[in-house]
Amino acid sequence: MKKTLGRQKIEIKKLEKKSSKQVTFSKRRAGLFKKAGELSVLCGAEVAIIVFSPNDKVFCFGHPDVDVLLDRYLTGNLSPPKPAESYIPVAEFNRDFADFALEFEAEKKRAAELIRAAEDSRKNGGFWWQEAAEGMRLEELKDFRSALMDLRAKVAERVEKLTAVRIGGPLLPALPPPPQPQPQPQPM
Repeated sequence: MKKTLGRQKIEIKKLEKKSSKQVTFSKRRAGLFKKAGELSVLCGAEVAIIVFSPNDKVFCFGHPDVDVLLDRYLTGNLSPPKPAESYIPVAEFNRDFADFALEFEAEKKRAAELIRAAEDSRKNGGFWWQEAAEGMRLEELKDFRSALMDLRAKVAERVEKLTAVRIGGPLLPALPPPPQPQPQPQPM
């Protein structure tokens, strides 16, 4: 026995709720553009679509280019254009997208590992400035160095203030030294 109703035909009628209209418009527009892209790729058709949202925003899709297709239509020049070398094939876009997607996933994993390592370091009594620099890239190392230099300047400023207070008299009690991280026993 089926647990779900599956894909059912929905009644086509005007939606009343504004949020439902917006969601439906976005989904249907994306589906329309996807189908137009498939038609273009599979059949070699030149397609241009212009859609106005309920909020009067304009959305366009065109292959090879909306402007070129509209110009051809408006000028009455309906003969197919010469193949332009400036158009990048869809396959190349897909390849670039796949490469960027892989790179993005690798960066997400790397970021998660760095966050996990930082959390482990804090749990074990360590501080952010004790993180291993070996796993960092050049840009991260520059940021790390900048943060360390800022920390150094703040510490020097604090030392100067405390030294001035001590020399001038006991106006303020001296602050206790910061806690030192305790070495964790290594499991055997």
